[in-house]
This record gives sequence, structure tokens and C-alpha cells, in this order.
Amino acid sequence: MENRKANIALWSAAALMGLTTGVHLFAGTPEIMGPILQADLHSFIKATAMVVWHVATLLLALMTFGIAYLAKRRNAALSLFIILIHLSFAGLFLWYNITVFSGLFALPQWTVFLIVPGLMGYALLKDA
Repeated sequence: MENRKANIALWSAAALMGLTTGVHLFAGTPEIMGPILQADLHSFIKATAMVVWHVATLLLALMTFGIAYLAKRRNAALSLFIILIHLSFAGLFLWYNITVFSGLFALPQWTVFLIVPGLMGYALLKDA
């Protein structure tokens, strides 16, 4: 029988990822991609930026669905894969916060990328 607390943790992680995906897509696109597309840049740079932006959108959405899947059917390999992606993203955001902005919260996305794997790790421990 699956642990109720583990399910709550995984559904919470999936909800947070869904919210993050929505913010990225609906608030981030005009705020970040708008100025890039309006800038005097070569079309190759603009197209590359759009591809990278949409790859990030797809990754966020797929991780949302992956975590929701894990709430219904456990898969340690998938859990580890998603956790490692999140921790890698957190590391990138922290690195650029520190090296470019000499702080932590200019790019606060790292917080989500630590909370979600924390919830997932909690679920893994509760299922063990």
C-alpha cells in the first residue's frame, strides 16, 4: 500500500512544477523572450533563443507530468532522473546568481529546483 504522505509530497511537487511551467510560459515568455526578439540580433541568435526557451518549457511540462505519474506509480529510476535534472538546474541558477549578480535572488528559480527534489526525496524515503 502506497504511503499517503509520500503521495501528498509527490502531488505537491507536481503542482509546484505545473505552476512553475505556467509562470515560465505566460510570464517569462514576454518578459524574457520579448526583448530578445525585439533586439537587433541576427535571426540565427533569435531562433536559437526561441528553441532553447521552448526546450525549457517542454522540460518543465514533461517533468510536471513525470512527477504526477510517480504519484500513481513509483519508479526509482525516473525519480532519480528528475531529481538530478532539478539539482542541476538549481546549480546553474545559483552559479549565475553568485558569479554575475554577487547574490542569490536575482534569478530565484533555484528555490523551486531545490524544493521539488526535496519533496520527491521525502516521498522516496517514506516509501522505503
